[in-house]
Amino acid sequence: MNRTLINSFSTLIFSLSLVACTGVSEELANLSLGTPTVPTDVTDTGTDTSDTDTSTDIDVVRNKSCTDLYYSNFALVEGQDASPIQVFAKPAKGASALDPTYGSCMTRVTDHANEPPSGFARNDYARRQAFNADESKVLVYALDGFWHIYDAINYQYIKKLNLGGSDVEPQWSPTEPDVLFKFPMNGGMTIQKYNVVTDQTTTVTDFRNVASIYGHAGSTDIRDIWPTAARIWTKSEGSPSKDARYWGLQVETSSFGILGMITYDMQTNTITGVYDLSGKPRPDHISMSPTGEYVIPSWYSDFNSCNGTSTSNPCGLMSYTRDFSQAVRLAATGEHSDIALDAAGNDVVVMSNYRTGWLEAYDVATGQVTNLWNMYVNGAATALHVSGKAYNKPGWVLISTYATSGGTRWYTNKIMAVEIAANPRILNISHTYHKDKGYWTEPHAVVNRDFTRILFNSNWHEDTDKVDAYMIDIPANALD
Repeated sequence: MNRTLINSFSTLIFSLSLVACTGVSEELANLSLGTPTVPTDVTDTGTDTSDTDTSTDIDVVRNKSCTDLYYSNFALVEGQDASPIQVFAKPAKGASALDPTYGSCMTRVTDHANEPPSGFARNDYARRQAFNADESKVLVYALDGFWHIYDAINYQYIKKLNLGGSDVEPQWSPTEPDVLFKFPMNGGMTIQKYNVVTDQTTTVTDFRNVASIYGHAGSTDIRDIWPTAARIWTKSEGSPSKDARYWGLQVETSSFGILGMITYDMQTNTITGVYDLSGKPRPDHISMSPTGEYVIPSWYSDFNSCNGTSTSNPCGLMSYTRDFSQAVRLAATGEHSDIALDAAGNDVVVMSNYRTGWLEAYDVATGQVTNLWNMYVNGAATALHVSGKAYNKPGWVLISTYATSGGTRWYTNKIMAVEIAANPRILNISHTYHKDKGYWTEPHAVVNRDFTRILFNSNWHEDTDKVDAYMIDIPANALD
């Protein structure tokens, strides 16, 4: 969502959701294998206290402190576990602690009150990969609209980035650890590379000078198709394919009027598909699937407005082949979701369907729906976010919940791994330790590429929207 509008939309989003490891503490330093040690100031509240293969030769750096903290027979708790939230003292900056309920290792990464950035320091969104290619850095968003990076190993603050605005859609390169892809503020006519070490920006794509445009022989300028084209972007929430070769993008006028959708091949500098949206609604966002075979635009729409309509009339959550020649309507409305890979390597959208009450997985090629788990339990409901960025661990997504209504349930304020399958395995990783105080306090947990590290936000049950970012490290075999 456009950050210039986020505050005015926060209440609306909240309502729609409901409708529908250095510095080890002294207690942990003497940890003996076989028995997890937890902080001594734990209080059991019993209730919620808040109302194509992309593997590379890159050496990934790990947090040895958390590895040392885990006991030898550690295993994540499986199932719809209703163990109560255990409240313990907020960890100091850089300090690691074991989650008192589930035993996972958590480290506080940021301290906005005592170091840059001020206001808050948070993970931006569950759909945006926070970890760079070798996992030595994490990307953090601040209240003032600037982006910052932290060392993901020793948790030291590194620097503020000069990206040119808040809504520039930074995406880590999957192969170059120091490189972010970015767009101009709120979209433009280029895609750029930004080096986070040197602050050097280079243009890698100019949509006014591409090699070719599918279906438009001789055209090399997007303005040959739409003369008023001025903004090309995903509208904040999309991602490229897992290898960053293919991009799904929406094309708009300078005043944000929708013109159409395109797919783009960065390797060949070609526009591989064009779809005209003249006279049709503007998508909420658009994204490429991890394989690069499909493009997924999403519209917020009335629950019944898509029923019985043709897929040539885009509405709700849609899937198109890369050239837009085939389409499948996945759901009648687009809600909180992300695109992931199932165990067979197929593209799937996992979404909280507030109409049916289920967390659902949609095969983007066929539209087949798989129910994962029910969000509506005995009069209670929850909002949640999905992170499907663990492309090297296909078959799993990360779920973080917030804004549970109607009483505390097993899923309240929780971070969990959910298998993309019927009757899925659910592995409980941690509680979020947050108090709902509006959009900025949503946990927005994001997972790394191999599902061993998670970044999430928390105000640690305080009555404030000033959050910090926390990292969870779990063993490489935790989901096996």
